[in-house]
Amino acid sequence: MSQLRTFRQYGALPRLLGWSFLVVGFLGRLPTSMVVLGVLTLVASATGSVGDAGLASASLALSTAVSGPIIGRWTDRRGQRVPLLILAPVNAAALAALVVAAGGGAPLSVLCVLCVAVGATTVPVGSLARVRWLALGGGPRQSGAALGYESMADEMVFVLGPALVGVAASLGTPELPVLIAAVLVLLFVTAFALHRSAAGTAREPEPVRALSPAATRASGVAAPVRSVVTAHKAPSLVAVLKAVAPALAGMACVGMFFGASQTAVTAFATAAGTPGRAGLIYAVMGVGSAVMALAVVALPDVVSLRLRLMVCGAGIAGISAAMTAATSTAALTALVLAVGLLVGPALVTLFTAAGRIAPPGGTAVAMTAMGSANVVGVAAAAALAGHLADLYGAQAGFAVAAGSAAALAVAAVAVRVPQRRLAPGDV
Repeated sequence: MSQLRTFRQYGALPRLLGWSFLVVGFLGRLPTSMVVLGVLTLVASATGSVGDAGLASASLALSTAVSGPIIGRWTDRRGQRVPLLILAPVNAAALAALVVAAGGGAPLSVLCVLCVAVGATTVPVGSLARVRWLALGGGPRQSGAALGYESMADEMVFVLGPALVGVAASLGTPELPVLIAAVLVLLFVTAFALHRSAAGTAREPEPVRALSPAATRASGVAAPVRSVVTAHKAPSLVAVLKAVAPALAGMACVGMFFGASQTAVTAFATAAGTPGRAGLIYAVMGVGSAVMALAVVALPDVVSLRLRLMVCGAGIAGISAAMTAATSTAALTALVLAVGLLVGPALVTLFTAAGRIAPPGGTAVAMTAMGSANVVGVAAAAALAGHLADLYGAQAGFAVAAGSAAALAVAAVAVRVPQRRLAPGDV
């Protein structure tokens, strides 16, 4: 397959699930990228304490991490439509209640409880969108293109979300970004739930419209033949988590890299007297990551998933180690851009591995657990890197990032995808 034909896989994606799916899937995950910073801003403004805001944010992150696999289990059993139609209005209501409570001077304990409610009802749209693509049953190139697109969408959302929070808070009040997030949840997560790709139960399967033979030949994409996101006799939660444990370990390492590098970049910019540039410097990583996430589909099949992870982990570790020697903002920005070129492929590869080693009926648990592993890794490394940066400077934070990436390279050795679920080159 030529490289040009390989990239045509992306052009075929809208024909598989429709342009509407790409739109609602993108906008449906935007609130998730807004809520963390929005809650930090809201609670800090309401209480006058950054420490209190940090506790509220931690409550939100922890409950999101715990609830992700549980929501995945629910959707594996019932399909996605009913659970999401329940969760979306509850999540929007919890966000609105948090705004009211903060504005009314509620104590920190109440704000933290509401943050737990927000996190527990947060719909992992990105993970569940990946489940829908994988349910199509296409070949490695089709699924690779779909997962590459989803990783690109994640990166772009986590660049745009904080920026939207900053603009909304600057033009309005600290409450405005959280209220906007609530409205987006109500509109677009609901639309995501109602999209035809969410339809189907074990009793009433609703197949996705297959491509016509002519369209299939033109796109080079296998026509979907299975119903989308149907309910299965799902394996136990423990069984799924055990099966995908190597991929979860790798994703936790990536999350640790994110948490450490973001903290270190912030410490570097602050020490340089330009704290406001930290977000812009870190956003460069997202741009590079998004571009290379799309390019993963062009990798030849002989490059195994395990090898991809080992190379990406070692490369990220090397570049992160080089950041400890950066002496200027320009030099650090160049290194952040370079490391993003490896982060995108690592994320796509990890999600691909998780999807392929998850037992039948456990895909949603696997995908949501990957998101939870990332969140836990971010939180743990951010705390460690922040403590070390206070003691020894930003270089210590970058060292934690390098160590996390090196751990990814080591964890990659345990990623073994069953031969029966793969094309020969993906072992």
